[in-house]
Amino acid sequence: MPADISWDSDSAESSVKPKAKRPTVTDVARLAGVGASTVSRCLRGNTNVSSAVAKRVSKAINELGYELDENARALRVGRTRTIGVILPKISNVFFSQSVQQMEEEARQRGCTLIVLTHQDRMGQQLVHLATLRRYRADGVIITCASGTTLQDVRSALPDVPILTFDSFLSAEVDSVLLNNREAARIATEHLLQHGYTSVACVTGKPEVYSFQERAAGYAEVMVAHQLEPDLITAPDYEQLRSELAMRIKGTNRPAALLSLSDFATLNILTTFDELALARKDRLPFIGFDDFGFAPMVDPPLTVIRQPIAEMVSCALKMLFRRIDGIAPVGVQASAMPGELILRRSCGCCSEACRKVKGQA
Repeated sequence: MPADISWDSDSAESSVKPKAKRPTVTDVARLAGVGASTVSRCLRGNTNVSSAVAKRVSKAINELGYELDENARALRVGRTRTIGVILPKISNVFFSQSVQQMEEEARQRGCTLIVLTHQDRMGQQLVHLATLRRYRADGVIITCASGTTLQDVRSALPDVPILTFDSFLSAEVDSVLLNNREAARIATEHLLQHGYTSVACVTGKPEVYSFQERAAGYAEVMVAHQLEPDLITAPDYEQLRSELAMRIKGTNRPAALLSLSDFATLNILTTFDELALARKDRLPFIGFDDFGFAPMVDPPLTVIRQPIAEMVSCALKMLFRRIDGIAPVGVQASAMPGELILRRSCGCCSEACRKVKGQA
């Protein structure tokens, strides 16, 4: 050893501090004066714990610097307590409200959502399915991109519980969705009750499953009344506005419209504005989805309201039954009814609304 270097083994050993022990749930419980199970319930966001107890537990967690080791927990119980959610987009009113409800219900069950959007692109959906496989999601809720097959999903997630939301994938997969055909039938019948004999159905992206079902329900009613179905559609919503403008200005102008989505409704309203149509010249119509400003449009919009809270609650119950291994034998499926919210865009006045509603 060189002369200018000395080594003091005692001082070297004393300078190495032992690694601090990681605080445990038991430590938190002892400091908070509660049981370990109460701490666990607080960590899962259980609302059955009193606010006073929750505050004591939170204070103890902060003082001790306790952090939940999710990796260790996942290895121990075989669960990551994460739910994957793959949707077309969340700018859509229906999906944004659904995600908010899903997050709240998942939190109450002590789970976290991983929300991904595929923008109706199959390649992006496959990437997201692979991501959820890497994160070992306990279950997946998916609104599939158009053209998705069961093999596409099962190749990525062979053993993970899957539930389709607002779409149908296969008779072998659990699903929760609106009874789209019946909802469209109700809306179409209402327009016909007003005496409109040329009702056109308006949608972008006609390949989407729910739009196909709504268009089919509309067509069934028109044919039953010996009327010709009239579908105004386009691959995207910009082209849809052009199609609408041509029809409104043309000689084959429909008497009323049935919009199959909130985006189609917005494009109908935009087209009315772009054509500078006076209120009396605007076509009466009914839309799908009751977005926030629907009652404030002039005239207020008549819509089919989807039961979002009920659909989400049903979907999560189904999925967790499947995750917990207590689902009934066979596929779980629910097609929920929509509600016709009568306002004035369809041609109703308040008295007529009451009359029609009483007949429904």
